[in-house]
Amino acid sequence: MKIIVCNIGSSSFKFQLLDMTTEKPLARGYTERVGATDAIITYWVGDEKVVATTGSIPSHREAVQDALKFLVQPHYRLMKDLAEIDGIGFKTIQAGEKNGSVLLDQDVLAAMEYYRDLAPAHNPPYLTAIYMFRDLLPNTPLVGVFEPGFHIHAPDYVKVYGCPYEWYEKYGVVKYGYHGASHRFVTGETVKFLNLPPDDHKIITCHLGGSSSLCAFKNGISIDTSMGFTPQSGLIQGTRIGDIDPFILPYIMNKKGITLEQALMECSKQSGLAGLSGTSGDMRDIKLAIAKGDKRALLARNKFIYDIKRYIGEFIVLMEGLDAITFTGGIGQKDAELREEVLSSLSFLGLKMDLTANLKQGPLISLKDSKIKALVLDTNEEIVVARETVKVIQQKH
Repeated sequence: MKIIVCNIGSSSFKFQLLDMTTEKPLARGYTERVGATDAIITYWVGDEKVVATTGSIPSHREAVQDALKFLVQPHYRLMKDLAEIDGIGFKTIQAGEKNGSVLLDQDVLAAMEYYRDLAPAHNPPYLTAIYMFRDLLPNTPLVGVFEPGFHIHAPDYVKVYGCPYEWYEKYGVVKYGYHGASHRFVTGETVKFLNLPPDDHKIITCHLGGSSSLCAFKNGISIDTSMGFTPQSGLIQGTRIGDIDPFILPYIMNKKGITLEQALMECSKQSGLAGLSGTSGDMRDIKLAIAKGDKRALLARNKFIYDIKRYIGEFIVLMEGLDAITFTGGIGQKDAELREEVLSSLSFLGLKMDLTANLKQGPLISLKDSKIKALVLDTNEEIVVARETVKVIQQKH
C-alpha cells in the first residue's frame, strides 16, 4: 500500500511517499517559498537528493502538481501512474468536533472551514491543498489526522474552561491540545524502548522547539497537555506568549491605543522567547547572547525552563507518579544543558541522570538505578499520519 503524507504551511509544501507494507519511505520532497518566483524545490528518492532547484511556484496547486509529476517520472521507478496511490494523509490542525483521524468528507471540510479563525495559518492552506488533491485524484481517499485527535480522550473536566457553558456548548471553546502526531509517536516509542506495560505506565513527553508543548500520557491515553484552545497557550514558545491573564489584552490595547487584532499579533509574533530576549525565538541565538552577558536572553531561557518544570510538576501530580520523561524536537533533542537543568529538579523523586549519555543526546539519559527513566528520541510525525491513514482506509473497506 502506497501512501502520500502531506504537511502544508502558509508558504511551504512537504510530502513523503511511503510503502506501508514495510513502512519504508520511498521518496520525499520540500517546496519552500510557495508563491514566489524563486521557490526552492528539493526532492529525494530514498536517501538520495535527486532534485535541488529553484523556480516559479505561484501557489500550492503548482507545488502539488510538480510533486505528482516527479513521482511518476519513469527514471525514478517510484510508480507508473498516480492510480497506484492508495491514500493521502494530511497532518491537519483543527476541525472542532470532527477532530480525530477521519476521511476528509464534506462534513469534515465544512468543520475545517468553520474553524478557519482558530487555525488561520494552517486551515486555509490545508483546505486549498485538500481541494486540489480531490480535483487531481478524485478516486483516492483523503484522510485528515488532526493534531488534537490524540488528546480527545482526556476527561471533560480537563478540557473545559471556567467560561459560560454556552461558550463550550455552542462555540466549541474547549482545550484541544496540539502536536498530537509527535506526542503519539514519542509516547509509543517510549513504551516500546522501556518495555513498559501497554496499559500501566505514566509518561511525560516534551516536544520542545520553535513550537513547544508537554503531554501527560497515562495507561495509553493522553490525559492532559499544555496547549489549549489554540497553540498560543501553554509554555512560552519561539514567538508565542503562552499562558496569560486574558485581561492583559484590554489593558494593553488601551495603554498602547491598538486594536485587538494588533494585540493578538504581538502575542503570537512578537512574544515568547523572541519577545523576552530581544534577539530571536531561536534558542541557539539566545544561548549565544547569554554567553555575551545578555540579561534579557537569560531571562527568556529561564522563563522557558521554568514553564517546562511547572507543567512537569502539574502532570506528575495528575498522574500520581511518573515512569519516564522523554524529550524530542529541536530544543528537546539538542540542548543538553536545558535537559540537565529540567531533570535535576526531579532528583528528589529518584531520577538519576547519566550526564555522559545526556551530552551524547541519549537515547537513555538516566542511570540504570534511576526510579524515573529519561530519554531523548527522534519524533516521526509522518509515519504516524501514514499509519492512521491506513487504519481509516481499511475501516472504510
